[in-house]
Amino acid sequence: MTQPAFWELAKPRTQLWRTLLGFVLTMAIWLGVSFAMVLIGAQLLGLPTAIVAQGNTWASAAVFFASFIGFHVGLALVLPALHRRGFSSLFGADRRLNLRHVGLGAAVMLGLAAGLYGLMAVEHLVLPQDAAPGLRQAAPMLPWLAGLLPALALIFVQVFAEEALFRGYLLQQLRARFRSALVWGVAPSLVFGLLHFQPGVYGMANALAYVFNATVMGTLAAFITLRTGNLGAAVGLHFGNNAALTGIGISGSLEGFSLFLAEIPPTSGYMTYSILTQTAVTTLIFLAWWRWMNRHRPIANTGPSS
Repeated sequence: MTQPAFWELAKPRTQLWRTLLGFVLTMAIWLGVSFAMVLIGAQLLGLPTAIVAQGNTWASAAVFFASFIGFHVGLALVLPALHRRGFSSLFGADRRLNLRHVGLGAAVMLGLAAGLYGLMAVEHLVLPQDAAPGLRQAAPMLPWLAGLLPALALIFVQVFAEEALFRGYLLQQLRARFRSALVWGVAPSLVFGLLHFQPGVYGMANALAYVFNATVMGTLAAFITLRTGNLGAAVGLHFGNNAALTGIGISGSLEGFSLFLAEIPPTSGYMTYSILTQTAVTTLIFLAWWRWMNRHRPIANTGPSS
């Protein structure tokens, strides 16, 4: 029996005006919720809003990640109002999130992160002194352990929100109407990437590299979602990528949940190398997986040519 397409439940209402309005409303609700939560967090913590938004303490990072609940709220309101379907329809035709796929995706990205951390250790042995980034402990072990599970839960709220919007809502709506991967895969992922554009933090070159990384990762996640027929793998991959930062984060970049911090200047050439290395290795892993799937589990109408 042929598995229903991931976008099956979006077919009845694929008008572009509905999709565009739904996206704009969801973004507006998220911005409103985020602004309110940062203001409330600043009041409770006794800190300026700009400091809270940076997420460089555990509490301010918690506020930042929790603010993504606005995406969930927006989608929960938009889907029934504009498309006559519920939030669970974003998971796939069976309306269930595949938890096995979530776990596998998270394991892949945590494994990749471990490999890149190992590469960083090797670099300290072979590169000139101070060429590789330094590493320092950012939090005592026991307080970090006490906050780890809540931190992971909040990270899951964030990644699930972004995947539900970009690889759930937009992917389903656009794939139900268009066959071109440029429309349903690349275009939403470019929007996703542009939301990560921060030239004031990373400098223009690294900000563009970060956008490129997020766009490529989003596009690959779109292919994976269609190929598996479920949102679970994309959620797991995104979660593993972000959860790895609880072990080793980047100094000055949402460091509140991290046990260790790599001292990498955000505008440095090493940051460029780090971003592009992750992009390249992830793409190679995807291509190997895609080839294996096409050999062992071929499914019609879900590939890049669709």
